[in-house]
Amino acid sequence: MKIRQIILPSLLLSGVTVSADIVAHFPMDVKDGEITDVVSGQKSTVEGNFVPENLPGAVGEALRFDGYTSKVTAVLGELFPAGSTQLTMSAWVALPCYPIIQIDTDTKEQTAIVSCLDEENKTGFGFYVGFDGKYSFRSYIGGWPVDIQVDSPLPVYQWNHLVAVVDCAAKKAVLYNNGEEVGSSKCTGSFGFAGGNLYMGQSKASRKSGPFELMSFNGLIDDVKIWNEALPVESFASERPENLANLDIPASRFSEDLLRPHFHGMPAAGWTNECHGMWYSDGKYHLFFQKNADGPYMARLHWGHITSENLCEWQEEPIAIAPGESYDIKGCWSGCVFADDEITGGEPNILYTAVDYAKATIAQAAPKSEDLIEWTKSPRNPIISGRPQGLSDDFRDPYFFRNGDNAYIIVGSSKNGVGTTTLHKYQGGNWSNTGDLFFTGTSVGQDGKFWEMPNITEMSDGNWLFTATPLETLTGVHTLYWTGSIDGEGHFVPSSNSATPKNVELISKDGFGLLSPTIYKHDEKVIALGIVPDKLPSSTNWKLGWAHCYSLPREWSLNSEGVLVQKPYEGLKDMRSDANVSFKDCKISDVMPLDGVSGRRVEMLGQFQVGASAFGFKFFKGATGEATIKYVPSSNELVIDFTQLRRLVNDNGVYDGIYRAVLPERLAEGSEMKMNVFIDGSIVDVFINDRWATSVRVFPTEADADGVEVFSEGGEVHASSIDAWVLKSGSIHGGVSLPDADSYNPSKIVDVYSISGQLIRKGVLHSNAIDGLENGIYLVDNRKVLVR
Repeated sequence: MKIRQIILPSLLLSGVTVSADIVAHFPMDVKDGEITDVVSGQKSTVEGNFVPENLPGAVGEALRFDGYTSKVTAVLGELFPAGSTQLTMSAWVALPCYPIIQIDTDTKEQTAIVSCLDEENKTGFGFYVGFDGKYSFRSYIGGWPVDIQVDSPLPVYQWNHLVAVVDCAAKKAVLYNNGEEVGSSKCTGSFGFAGGNLYMGQSKASRKSGPFELMSFNGLIDDVKIWNEALPVESFASERPENLANLDIPASRFSEDLLRPHFHGMPAAGWTNECHGMWYSDGKYHLFFQKNADGPYMARLHWGHITSENLCEWQEEPIAIAPGESYDIKGCWSGCVFADDEITGGEPNILYTAVDYAKATIAQAAPKSEDLIEWTKSPRNPIISGRPQGLSDDFRDPYFFRNGDNAYIIVGSSKNGVGTTTLHKYQGGNWSNTGDLFFTGTSVGQDGKFWEMPNITEMSDGNWLFTATPLETLTGVHTLYWTGSIDGEGHFVPSSNSATPKNVELISKDGFGLLSPTIYKHDEKVIALGIVPDKLPSSTNWKLGWAHCYSLPREWSLNSEGVLVQKPYEGLKDMRSDANVSFKDCKISDVMPLDGVSGRRVEMLGQFQVGASAFGFKFFKGATGEATIKYVPSSNELVIDFTQLRRLVNDNGVYDGIYRAVLPERLAEGSEMKMNVFIDGSIVDVFINDRWATSVRVFPTEADADGVEVFSEGGEVHASSIDAWVLKSGSIHGGVSLPDADSYNPSKIVDVYSISGQLIRKGVLHSNAIDGLENGIYLVDNRKVLVR
């Protein structure tokens, strides 16, 4: 998945030659995991969770920093003797967002981009940036701090050529960005720098949330230089980058990751929470989502943006909305995309939850252009100034709907400890905030204490479908739905058969399964997809570099009883490759291998006749275990079993590897069951009879866990058809290589990396490179090796 950059005008490289001496120069091109100061010849290791990544830079190659683990600590010698009065420091930097710095706390603190500042000894200098994008050059002159603070944020998605010029003789220090002066400070006296560390990508001081470093830079750093003179602005003002700022996550980062889904929507790296705000424009679906690009953990959420032509091949776009205003500085939380002739002139607009450090409000944004890439926040924000009186402080996730001549926004909240939704009516250019309620639950145990992501959709039969994801029900977090009508005042009235809510998922409790679906009507289809949390510990997300994904898209409708019907989105057939098997009118006794189909990305489709015996599919089958999904007629249960599979365990104490659901209706003997199963890395999407659906996360760890079979238990089962396909990207992931005569040299010095790219051993003999390692897959001399 690539991040498409905002295209800037083409620029040419030019400059003025100067005679000043460069005392340190880091071009940032990586060789053998190190960068080099070409002046001193000193080499420095690029540290981090992933193999060091070079991308086209402003000058040659730039180094990509991941936002939570990447850093370089270079050793500098005596650059400036005592009594020095001039220096110039420059670096090219590009970033998609700003560092976290603190969790849930407003702060003026900044973290180093590139710095050798030594607070204890009151010496050094460097570039810094804060969580709000404000940036600075900090230094010590004569033992006193000389700081140049820039109040405007550092521009994102473009190169910034930061140059600081200190001239004590002229009593002035100046900071430039792309040749323009952005700040200055007086300075007098002299300084020295006898040696120390140059920190790139992270500050000397560390601050962590769990395993995640918060004082960390996300983006590109290139061509760091230090001179022992004060360069004239003419010498660098006309310099331009050789390449556009390419902030893609390099494909190599996850190319060998067997667990990462390929077809399910998710950001290229980092954290995602709910997806929301689907829209279709110019041949593309746009899907927005909660995003932390700085790492796979929840903090200071932005509106991420991915697009797709078919809902199964995704491209990440630049961040749509970022915190930055006083009313949303803590985060831009969930909401929706809507268009309305009266309110937006028919153009799509964003509604989102704007959060500062005191309360949540509702804000609006409009696109700058038809491609929906860049957005502008409304000057009238916030459009709803906060929760109505008498409700919980929890107030978030606006959703727009129109009923006849009236337009409304509903927002999730809580009243008297039970989930509810507020109702806001559009009147005379403003939104009401009177405390009127759209719909409220009846009990905490059933309906929870608070409703997240409320959604109201008019279905084709004229009924309205209301969904919400309650917190703290008797079975924890899961998504519920009601059907009914909208009265003349905009309130939801459940139908007689929907007085009690129903579950969206076949299998879901305690935050497992599809949650908080985004629902969108297009081409006479109601399309839904939602987050399916991975439920892994944060230490595992730290290693993986990503957290969570979305379900495959589903097509929703209501049957004549007002019950939700779910089937696979029709376009998912585009995922099928030519590698497939097909059997007609077959009898299954015990196990039947589906030879010709295997892998981590497979679709299985069976039309089974219901009898006395259980039946289903086995997948992720390897030498040490397997996963199964089966229907058990005697109990009318769907059972997904991972207890025989070696995996990263994510469900202890909840499911313990066995996911069960009694089907809402018993299947009659002799009737047909259609079982459609999709597997994609670490997610399983299941559809039964094109009526019921569920999505489950599983993380198989064995490299050979890729076999697929159909089976029966307790007797013979008849199937009118059995089909299976390798999905199109299934052939991309590689197998595991063992040393052979051509590749194995026992005396060769090699490096050993984890499958996620973390350096495990450096400069060891090939003959004992894997000795003592835990079971798993490793990269040895750029080849995958399985250790058992």
